[in-house]
Amino acid sequence: MSCVLTVDVGSTFTKGALLALEGPPDQAAFRILSRASTPTTVDHLARGFQEVCESLKAAGPGGEIPVYFSSSAKGGLAIAALGIVPELTLKSARLTALSAGGRVTSVHAYKLSSRDVRELESQRPDILLLAGGTDGGNETYVRHNARVLSACEGLREGTTVVYAGNQVLTDEVVELFTQAGFDVRSAPNILPEMDRLCPEGARERIREVFLQRIVKGKGLDEIVARTGRDPNPTPYAVLQLVEAISRQAPEFGEFLLVDMGGATTDVYSCCHDERGAERVVYRGLPEPRIKRTVEGDLGMRVSSASAARAAEADLQPEEAEALAGYVGQLAQNPGLLASTPAQQECDRWLAGACFKQALLRHAGTHRRVFTAAGETFVQTGKDLRPVSRVIGSGGYLSQDAGFEPGRALRGATGDQAETLPLVPQNFDYLRDEGCLLPLLGNLVCDHEGPAVRTALSCLVATSTTA
Repeated sequence: MSCVLTVDVGSTFTKGALLALEGPPDQAAFRILSRASTPTTVDHLARGFQEVCESLKAAGPGGEIPVYFSSSAKGGLAIAALGIVPELTLKSARLTALSAGGRVTSVHAYKLSSRDVRELESQRPDILLLAGGTDGGNETYVRHNARVLSACEGLREGTTVVYAGNQVLTDEVVELFTQAGFDVRSAPNILPEMDRLCPEGARERIREVFLQRIVKGKGLDEIVARTGRDPNPTPYAVLQLVEAISRQAPEFGEFLLVDMGGATTDVYSCCHDERGAERVVYRGLPEPRIKRTVEGDLGMRVSSASAARAAEADLQPEEAEALAGYVGQLAQNPGLLASTPAQQECDRWLAGACFKQALLRHAGTHRRVFTAAGETFVQTGKDLRPVSRVIGSGGYLSQDAGFEPGRALRGATGDQAETLPLVPQNFDYLRDEGCLLPLLGNLVCDHEGPAVRTALSCLVATSTTA
């Protein structure tokens, strides 16, 4: 029996599973032998990791077992994205940072101001992703921003610059930051042409920074030494699983994965950005087929106050008052588990708000305008209406079989009457009942087929929205 051990070091809990690989190569899948979790030991991440591993190995066959792991502990990888035009290079930089598993702390367009610099120095991000200009295009903005940033003494220690802009300026920008004492890496332009997004090179540089600097800074180096294996940022592991599903199981169709946690709600979409519809004018870059967004103000515990504010519009006054009282309890005790019917109802309101707002922000929009040719729509972002399946994962969505995504999306009409959100309309809702998807994402690198088969087999059909 071939076994693997997979662990995720989260911000709140460290979770793991011992899995047995079974079946012929073209049908192989994993069977769960044991599960374990413990509160993440923030002061020394390796201690909690070792507790989980020892508990899991006790249920195994003995001998050496390969260990795979990911981590989002201590807030993950903080990235500030800088570009020129918000709908072009800045959007490209943000998409690249998120697809690498990062947490975008701020975005900055055009020329950096003194206020922008003060914000960056107060945030002290792990990475400055500096983009701007197509190859052979604009040089003025990138040169200005590079000079301003290289003079920031508050960013020299602990912040790495990844330059992925106009390649004409690569040598100049790298030399400028190097002479100023920065750790700087260059990557191919993320937007070499106006309609072509190429994030792969910058993603690889971001991963290098995670492995070479962030792992040590976050206290994961001891785990690397014990396992002999590098970790992934947890969101990147999930993204790899989404990509693997699209390759290994194209019959699964276009889908969304919503990963709702205590502090954030991540949305992953696997959906073509179809263009060419009649009476539709497209604005901005074509969206990547596989896309990730993360909402740092939408969560079930740490971010419950802002999630509650988002929920108020869909609640009666007495319900909003009850939710405010519950959020006050969560502020005092973020680990509170809803035990009464009233508390459970409040959790449903919070989950509904996180789900709805995260999808509205991930999806594109149609803005209705009238021209000489009649009614026309201006589309910004990706049209998610063709999505046929939505997967719910994370603590709450994995556990609550009664969550109704269709109800949560009811009345999602956007901020203005003439703006129509392009959210899924007719879809099957599937639940990651065992909260296994992040752990399976760790295994895609060596066991792509079995990881995908296991992931799809562990999904539980909950409802159909039509």
